[in-house]
Amino acid sequence: MSGTDEKEQESARIPEAKREKSLRFSVWDASFYAAMVGFAETYFIPLLVFLGATNAQVGIYSAAPQLGIAFAQFLSIILVDRYMVRKRIVVATSSIQSIFLLAITVLTFYNLLSPWTMILLTMFYFAVNGASLPAWNSLMGDLTTAESRGKYFGRRNGLSQLISFAAIFAGGLILQQYDNRDNARLGFTLVLAAALLCRLGSIYSLSRHFEAPYRKDEDSYFSFWQFIKRTPQSNFAHFVLFVAFMSLSVQLAAPFFAVYMLRDLGFSYLQYTIAQGVFTASQFMAMRKWGPFADKYGNRLVLRITSAIIPVVPLLWFLSVDFYFIVVIQIAAGLAWAGWSLATANFLFDAVTPPKRARAAAYLNFFNSFGICIGSLFGAALAVSAPPAIASGAVTIIYASPLQHIFLISSGLRFVFVFLFMATVREVRKVDQPVQRDMFTVLSHIRPFAGLRHDPYTGSGDQKKEPE
Repeated sequence: MSGTDEKEQESARIPEAKREKSLRFSVWDASFYAAMVGFAETYFIPLLVFLGATNAQVGIYSAAPQLGIAFAQFLSIILVDRYMVRKRIVVATSSIQSIFLLAITVLTFYNLLSPWTMILLTMFYFAVNGASLPAWNSLMGDLTTAESRGKYFGRRNGLSQLISFAAIFAGGLILQQYDNRDNARLGFTLVLAAALLCRLGSIYSLSRHFEAPYRKDEDSYFSFWQFIKRTPQSNFAHFVLFVAFMSLSVQLAAPFFAVYMLRDLGFSYLQYTIAQGVFTASQFMAMRKWGPFADKYGNRLVLRITSAIIPVVPLLWFLSVDFYFIVVIQIAAGLAWAGWSLATANFLFDAVTPPKRARAAAYLNFFNSFGICIGSLFGAALAVSAPPAIASGAVTIIYASPLQHIFLISSGLRFVFVFLFMATVREVRKVDQPVQRDMFTVLSHIRPFAGLRHDPYTGSGDQKKEPE
């Protein structure tokens, strides 16, 4: 599906002034959206715990919205092909999402929200947002260029992680303050209201993007079944399956880390906030290194490095229940996930020509969401029956929490899927071949708390020069 010349010709049709304006507003959009995620989605599971949700309900909460997201992808590409626009679709779906966020906020304030109502509303909340993804991916692929895409998204995403960190911290402080007053419900209401305001800011920023012309090419059409049939030979299909199965293995455990910290380890809202915040902050610091690294050496190499780290992360949760040790785990996890998320997003832009990009993004998001759904349901089932210990012969391992059994299975599946799929994915761009010294130099400078000054419009800034 690659075709670098065609991609660049498509991108060249956009007036440079409109491109730069759109990319500036995209940074604002990312910042507002990240703040919404930090205020709202970070605390959806804590809200469910506050409402008295069971482990099974937490798993269903993580699974159910993914079905909506998966099938919303097909609605999105139908709308793109029919109306030949993308920005308007993104703005419309984002506006509808804000209505569901408003409903969650109001019901929380009036104490009318139950775990099942929360699950239903978040299903629509995430599904509507999912419907925007193919159109957004297609539009941003046209607005960016191959040469600077990694650098741009590295800085853009890095800034958004910083904003998310600030929102997570502010939300946690609000929750802790009101929990101390025995009024956590009002704290959740205020946090959700802040998220709603941020979503409105994101919608405005999206509305200021340039509606880049969309060219429908009948020769570039490929149906879902054609995509399935090409899977054995298609590099992009191998990539899609890799991402989907990794999401399955990750989501098996992901919803339960928050439950584990809040319910089993007894963390306060402030401790939970710090643990989540450092994860986001380390992603922010790592993005500025992963972006140029991916531009120079390719997204596949970033996937290869990070996929060697990600399976190890759940095992680290077995070593200690100490709060400060978990903070260190979150920092390491953030460094790896920053590279993974950046590389998976940019691989789509590099591997697919503009006329195919919306459809390819839809298929990627469909399989990824389906993987998340299956993983979450499997995790919910395990949460109900997870044993307090495992025994093998004379050796017995007693878990600090039965949820650690899920972490162990998640880690094992991550190793298996990396082994099965990583070798099947090829780099699609001509990139430099790094020598071992170059890789060590670059990766050793991914320091989670190195300094960086950011420009609020572009996300760029002056890096502090490291001593030689």
